[in-house]
Amino acid sequence: MAEITASGVTGTSLSEYLAAMRARYLDIDDAWNINPESPDGLQIAAWCEALANLDEQVTFAYQSCDPQSAIGQQLDRIAMFAGLSRQDATFSTATVSFTGVDGTVIPVGTQIRNKATDTLWATDGVVTLSGGVGSVGVTCTEAGAATASPGDLSIIATPVGGLQSVTNIAAASLGLDEEADDAFRSRRNASVALPGSNQIDNIYAAVGNVDGVKQVKVFENSEDATDADGVAGHSMAIFVDGGSDEDVLKAIASRKNPGCGLNRDSAFPNKITADTTTPKGQPVNITFFRPELITVYVLVQIASSTLSEQDKVRIKDEMVAYSLLGFQSQSGFNREGFRIGENVAAGRLYTPVNFIVAGNGYVQSIMLGFDPGTIDSQVLALAFNQLGALDAANITVEYV
Repeated sequence: MAEITASGVTGTSLSEYLAAMRARYLDIDDAWNINPESPDGLQIAAWCEALANLDEQVTFAYQSCDPQSAIGQQLDRIAMFAGLSRQDATFSTATVSFTGVDGTVIPVGTQIRNKATDTLWATDGVVTLSGGVGSVGVTCTEAGAATASPGDLSIIATPVGGLQSVTNIAAASLGLDEEADDAFRSRRNASVALPGSNQIDNIYAAVGNVDGVKQVKVFENSEDATDADGVAGHSMAIFVDGGSDEDVLKAIASRKNPGCGLNRDSAFPNKITADTTTPKGQPVNITFFRPELITVYVLVQIASSTLSEQDKVRIKDEMVAYSLLGFQSQSGFNREGFRIGENVAAGRLYTPVNFIVAGNGYVQSIMLGFDPGTIDSQVLALAFNQLGALDAANITVEYV
C-alpha cells in the first residue's frame, strides 16, 4: 500500500502487487491454478489493478500539495492561499489613431470595427483630438486571440460628431485563452512577493494579478539624473499590457510608496495618468504606460517536400503562440514569450517551427522585418517601451 513518511510518499506498482498476491495464493496451495486466463488469475488481476490505482491516487494527492506539481483545481486551491485566482481568457489590445475636427472628444467605450474579421474594439479611455489627431488604446470586446493587422481597425462603429477616420498603425497584442497550469504556476511563484517589502516586486505581483493583464515591466531609475531611456531620476516607469485602466491604477496605488515619481510629465506614448485612492482611501495620482506595439513581419523558409499547406497554418499558429507564452509543450524552454522592451530574435522562433517540421525537412532560414517589403534581419532592436507583436497574417511560410 502507498505510504507517506517524513521522506515523502512511496507506492506499490501493479507488477509488484501481482507478484505479491500470486505468491500468497501459492503459499496456501502451490497447485492452485492462478494462470492469467483462469478465474482466480483474473480476480487477482482485478484486485491488484484496483490497489495500484489507489496507490497512484494517494501519490497524486500527496504531490498535489506542492504548487510545483499541482494541476487543475488543486493548483487553484493552493493559489487561493496567496489571494490569487486563475486568469480568465484575456482580450486583444491595440492602439488606434483618430483624425477629425480639432477639439473633438471621443468618449470611452467608442467602438471600432475590424474590417477583416468584423470584431468590435472599444476605446479604453477618453481622447480629445489635438490638431485634428489623437491616439488611444482599444480592447477587443471578444476574449481570446482576436487579430488586427495594421490598418484593420478602420471602421467607426460608434458615430461621434467631428470624428472622420480611424486606423491602427501596428498589429494588436493578442489576447490569451484561460490561464494554463504552467502560466498560472509561474505567476503564483512570482506573486509570493505580494506581501513583501520590495516595492518593485510588490508592483509586479499586484499589477500582474489584475484581470486581463498579460505582462508588466517596471523600469526604475534610482539616480539623480534622467537615464538614457528618459526615465526621470528617483522614479519608476511602469508599462502594462492588458487590463482595464482603472484596475491597473488601483493596483499600482495599493503598492506604491510615497515619494517615488511615476514619470507623470514624461513624453512616453500611451500614457495613462489619473487620480485614484489608496486602499485606505487617501487620494493619489498614478501614472503608467501602455507599451508601444511594433508589428513584426516574418519570413520562414523550409526545405521540405512532405509538409502540406495545412502545416503552414500550424507553423504560423505555433509562432504566434510562442510569442505570447513561450514554448509550453516541453520543459526547459522559454515560457514567457516576447516581453516588453525585449529585442525580437529570429533564433528564438526556430523552436516552435521545428516542433512542427520535426523529421519532415529542416528550417532553412527565419528572417524578420518591420515592414513586409524589408524582411532581412535576424534581430529586431526594440526600444525599452516597445513590444513586438506577431500576427499569423504577417507571417509568410515558404517551402524551398
